Amino acid sequence: MKHILLFTFIVIITSCNQWSDKDTLEFMEQCEKTKWEKEFCNCAIEKVKLQYNSFSEIAKNENHISEILIECIDENKTH
Repeated sequence: MKHILLFTFIVIITSCNQWSDKDTLEFMEQCEKTKWEKEFCNCAIEKVKLQYNSFSEIAKNENHISEILIECIDENKTH
């Protein structure tokens, strides 16, 4: 019984700290509304997913998101 409870707890905790399909879709929709190119949005979401656990967490870190977007703009210019 202890193993089942531990396993359930671990699954719940780890699933709470992952990007859902809904989070990804919401981010991409917001990015594409800005009329940025798809490659730029793909760059941004990959960088954001590495640093934030969910779409809602981004709102708490708007200043850092600006830095990520600038990185993607710079990378897009060099390609």
